[in-house]
Amino acid sequence: MTEANKVLLRRYIELYNDRAWDELRELLTADYVHHSNADELTADQFVGGAEWIIARIPDFRVEILDLIAEADRVAVRFVGRGTHAASMFGEAPSSRDVAWLGTTIFRIADDRIVEDWEVMDEGDLRRQIGAPAD
Repeated sequence: MTEANKVLLRRYIELYNDRAWDELRELLTADYVHHSNADELTADQFVGGAEWIIARIPDFRVEILDLIAEADRVAVRFVGRGTHAASMFGEAPSSRDVAWLGTTIFRIADDRIVEDWEVMDEGDLRRQIGAPAD
């Protein structure tokens, strides 16, 4: 089961990088929840957030650094990379290449993602693009 869950997560990241939102949604349960800081997002809200990032970093890609599975959980340590082309937090576009780290823990049931918990280093991203600290 843990190997199948790793395959599922690799596919999920591939679909994210391909902007294949409909196929990505097929990997999620109907009641999927994305936990990010204090937010709890539905699948549609999560995709909306991904599209928001991509509108500002059009070549944004996620690269898996570590993928660890146990029971119904998969932990992914990743780096997000791309070129800062539009304002994210009120700053001027910098055209800088940016890269920031994150970790997401996914819970899987019946070959679908039920929920996940994500932490990203937004402070480092803000520093790289010259945005004010939150």
